[in-house]
Amino acid sequence: MFEKVLVPTDFSSYARKVQECMAALPGIKEIVLLHVLDGSNPKELEAKGWSWDSMIDEAKVRLAEQAEHLSNQMDKEIGIKQLLKVIVEPMAGADGVNLQRLQGGQGIDQVQGGSVGQAIIKAADEENVSLVCMGAQGKGLVEGMLLGSVSTEVLRMGESDLLIIRHKILKGESSEGQSQICGDIFTKVMLTTDFSVAGEEAASRAKALANLSEILLVNVIEKENDFDLAASRLNRLRDDLTVPGRRITVHVLEGSKPADRIRALAEKENISMIMMSSQGKSWSRQIWTGSTTFDVARRALCPVLVVRPGK
Repeated sequence: MFEKVLVPTDFSSYARKVQECMAALPGIKEIVLLHVLDGSNPKELEAKGWSWDSMIDEAKVRLAEQAEHLSNQMDKEIGIKQLLKVIVEPMAGADGVNLQRLQGGQGIDQVQGGSVGQAIIKAADEENVSLVCMGAQGKGLVEGMLLGSVSTEVLRMGESDLLIIRHKILKGESSEGQSQICGDIFTKVMLTTDFSVAGEEAASRAKALANLSEILLVNVIEKENDFDLAASRLNRLRDDLTVPGRRITVHVLEGSKPADRIRALAEKENISMIMMSSQGKSWSRQIWTGSTTFDVARRALCPVLVVRPGK
């Protein structure tokens, strides 16, 4: 299911721990390990004493180190591609003197302008990956943990399936404990649906995961009168997902804030992962990720798999 996976890294210990969960992904055959170097303001970089050569050389060394570490974590032989992208922009001072720009031919891919998040999205498209996997580390707390700015942008605007790993394992667990919890990500999954076409896409992904031992099917309604219809449709979906040895339960929740109800049930049931589509019935092309999905991904305490339609 997840044969080719893009894993962005900023070389932090947090990013390394995300990489150590890759062995748990079913069907993985190739990993694209990506680092994006933001060199869009060379004047600022020069003020810090950096040069293009020194930044690129360091990034290449650290990419190679993390690729080796990642390879050692896998329980089978897989391909690992190292990809270095550098964001560049033409800079001109008030005196009209053009600042020196990065020269080509250094084994890197130059990206003309944009943000780190946009560079990740572009790489995912160019590499035709089936999944982007990244951590969710923000600098503040607002009713839960915030997504970082980069992961937020990839969540909102990306077109590849996205696995956001936020777990206690990324905050100091030992390697042995982390390995065990990573392996449990796909054991007890909450699958949310609003019965839209996009919701059906998420259900089809779940159906393809042969190792799912338990699924909680969830729909959130606003009015009690909608209960019978929702329950009936969830029961039909349960029949479609049923295989020997798999436990499936149906949950119809009521409330005007679906994300809160979904998160509360996930915490109560100690869910290993929440699986949901990126688009709902009220989807607009101006905001690629629906508000419920975004709120769940931003505040959930467990990993969240966001399924994009048509991928």
